[in-house]
Amino acid sequence: MKTTRFITILRSSLIACALTIGTLASTQMAAAQSGDGLALANIPFTFQTGNAHMPAGEYKVIRESDHLILLRGPANKADFIVMNDKTSATAPTKGKLVFHRYGDKYYLREIWTAESSHGLECPKSRAEKVSQSESLNAQNQSAPSTVELAFEVAPQR
Repeated sequence: MKTTRFITILRSSLIACALTIGTLASTQMAAAQSGDGLALANIPFTFQTGNAHMPAGEYKVIRESDHLILLRGPANKADFIVMNDKTSATAPTKGKLVFHRYGDKYYLREIWTAESSHGLECPKSRAEKVSQSESLNAQNQSAPSTVELAFEVAPQR
């Protein structure tokens, strides 16, 4: 009787280990597939992401994980950006970067993949909130102007 119980426990443990290994292996494959998202974009103006000021130039947009983006630009200027999910009723036909513009200041706000209604949105930085407030006071505007730039090479999902 003790031998039967021991064999049952051993079988259950082996099954649990096999399921755990299978789950870990499939998670690693999914992470590798989502982490290879790479796109190129030529941004003709300086802009800000969070607290980082980024110069104009060609950028690689690399999706490190579901909510973490790496922007690598001229002279290896780089910044990691934590982003939130955003959905749209219509999917864009091309991948794009969306910037908010207040006067001569640009702030990265959204990243969209072609043919997907699920994109990424940057939280508003303190600097963008200040620019928005100054713009509202100076020009009595209710919203920033929006600038959209298409990817030269679209990101992969």
